[in-house]
Amino acid sequence: MSTTTENNYVSNGSTVLYSFTFPYINEADVKVSLNQLDTTAFTLSNATTVELDEAPVSGVSIRIYRSTPTDAVAAEFFPGSAIRAQDLNANFEQSLYVVQESQTIIENSDAASVVGIANEALATANQAKNTADSVSGVANDANTTAAEAETTANQAL
Repeated sequence: MSTTTENNYVSNGSTVLYSFTFPYINEADVKVSLNQLDTTAFTLSNATTVELDEAPVSGVSIRIYRSTPTDAVAAEFFPGSAIRAQDLNANFEQSLYVVQESQTIIENSDAASVVGIANEALATANQAKNTADSVSGVANDANTTAAEAETTANQAL
């Protein structure tokens, strides 16, 4: 099951309001990037709309995404204290969002591109080896020819 953790747009040069369709825990978890560079030049005009400080030029790629913090759990429990359902739910919601975001990153990664780059690197390495082998063969032939010339020169003396 695919879950939305980001919405993408292309700027028309005049729009500053962009809606998004994913849930979040804190407003600080909502992030915006322009042409893959994060920006803080925005506010939330309501719970599901980002307002950019100024409209990006036409053609700029806009990504609105959720980035749930992973450095601390939402609720911490201590021995002997009450365990509240809302605290348990908050921790599970945080974990769920982090897993969803990780899945989105995995789905968006271009494995075929990585394999293509690796294959190109392998082909280049093989070509370099073949060139080195060829040069080594030429060098060996030159060494043999030089040795034969030395033998002939010694016989002539």
